Amino acid sequence: MNKDSNIVICRNIKLDREHKNVLDYTEQEMVELCYQNAVAQENNYSFIKHGVNEIEVNFTYQQCLQSNYMAFQNKDYSNKWFFAFIDDLEYRNDGTTRIKYTIDNFATWFDYWNPSSCLVLREHVNSDDIGEHTYPENLEHGPYIANYYDELGGFDVEQCKVIVGTTWLPSNTPGLPNTQYYGGVFSGVYYMAMSYQNAKDFILAVDGLGRGDAIVTVFMAPNILCPGVEHSATIHSKKNNDDGTTSAQDYSITWTLIPNNYGGVMILSDYNIPINNALNGYIPKNNKLYCFPYNYLLVTNQVGANAEYHYEDFIDNLPVFNIIGTLSPGCSIKLYPENYKKIADSISNHPGFNDGLVGAKFPTCSWANDSFTNWETQQSVNIKIAQIESAFKIGGMIMNSQAGEGNPASSYVGLFEQQAQHVSERYQHALVPPQASGSLNGGDVTFARNEQNFGYYKMSIKQEYARKIDEYFNKFGYQVNEIKIPNQTGRTYWNFVQIGSYEEIGYSNNLGSVPALAMENINNIYRNGVTIWHNHDNLGNYNLDNSL
Repeated sequence: MNKDSNIVICRNIKLDREHKNVLDYTEQEMVELCYQNAVAQENNYSFIKHGVNEIEVNFTYQQCLQSNYMAFQNKDYSNKWFFAFIDDLEYRNDGTTRIKYTIDNFATWFDYWNPSSCLVLREHVNSDDIGEHTYPENLEHGPYIANYYDELGGFDVEQCKVIVGTTWLPSNTPGLPNTQYYGGVFSGVYYMAMSYQNAKDFILAVDGLGRGDAIVTVFMAPNILCPGVEHSATIHSKKNNDDGTTSAQDYSITWTLIPNNYGGVMILSDYNIPINNALNGYIPKNNKLYCFPYNYLLVTNQVGANAEYHYEDFIDNLPVFNIIGTLSPGCSIKLYPENYKKIADSISNHPGFNDGLVGAKFPTCSWANDSFTNWETQQSVNIKIAQIESAFKIGGMIMNSQAGEGNPASSYVGLFEQQAQHVSERYQHALVPPQASGSLNGGDVTFARNEQNFGYYKMSIKQEYARKIDEYFNKFGYQVNEIKIPNQTGRTYWNFVQIGSYEEIGYSNNLGSVPALAMENINNIYRNGVTIWHNHDNLGNYNLDNSL
């Protein structure tokens, strides 16, 4: 029998027996690596039976102690090289050492199989545009912090008008319509926009004429909702004196008559809010961190109602908002996103209406006429939504209890426990942005503070959490849960891959047949998750820029 089998023992090979880190080297590249790090080598051995997993070599015990890896080849029978981890050594004599080893199936057979489609749980993606990857990660992201605050669609209180809804107008008012429609809704009164002083004088004049019941409503409104032609008139009326007598009084009034068939007006259009370029000061390497739940936009109406918007759900990740309003007691103001959920405006006139946010009500006013009507008007506009919701909930529980449907409280506990088993993250998926169930009766306060507007916060997780999650993504890629061919290349220095517990990573190719046990070992390596390094010198160095 010819003694021409080769064996090389080498040092400082960074591979581990658990195959957490491997090399995507061809067989020839692995041989070159072993020779570059060789401690000793011989080419006059008899056939090496790799299944026995031990061999006596003519290397000194000291040489073998310096080595952690080996390669061997039975050249007379095949050009195939085998690679193995040195497990243990046994001193035989000064020139002989017995080596016990374990075959490195990944390195030995890497050239001999091709990857196939399978369920990939995690991997480094080969395309990472913002919004491209949003699959949940089940990672603790900690509390949120506001990176930036600004206002949009502000209404200056000093530019607001007093709207008087009346059934009586001065006789010289031109262009009176037969019927009134405001925002598409029929109204039995005319809306007149005035300054504070003119509104006061008009009410006094109408009351002096004995027509006080003609004034049905008085409320505040932003100037932008009060278009029309300005009119002036002198109303000849009378006033009540302190001694109980009356005297003639002329009131000079200037007002704007809101036109008939007046619909909603665009208060603010195409307001852009650029995405955060940093999360609490930290700039991520992985763009998934620019998406929800790590980064999002919070819009508030300043009186307890908020809406979350996700940058990645806008076209080009650029939030764009419009604000529309119509004239009515309290004024109906609504903010809504444009091109949200990647839906272009051409598909619908207002595709973001369902994801919009209602603004705070403008104050309604009181005047010296029917005090009960005034009070009722103000309360009906500013009624608490939360109270209505609570009433329905309480009523529903009472009806369930009366119907004999068991203890409502225990039912809720059971339902919670059932749902909790399926929840693994700290946020919920929803078709519409979460809306806070606050009340809208704070409009008077915000008006008084000149904050009758929408505001927005650029929210993100704290820098501490962002850095940790980014490092995790940098090392282990994203959770993708997709049936595909795994990305074993594509990153500069390393690619991480983990497949499903019962998946097959690949099958033997035309270079030869991979033994069944070796292939099963390779499958298990990928099932447990493996980092595939593209250069031995860099193996284990996660400080490198592992960009695409």
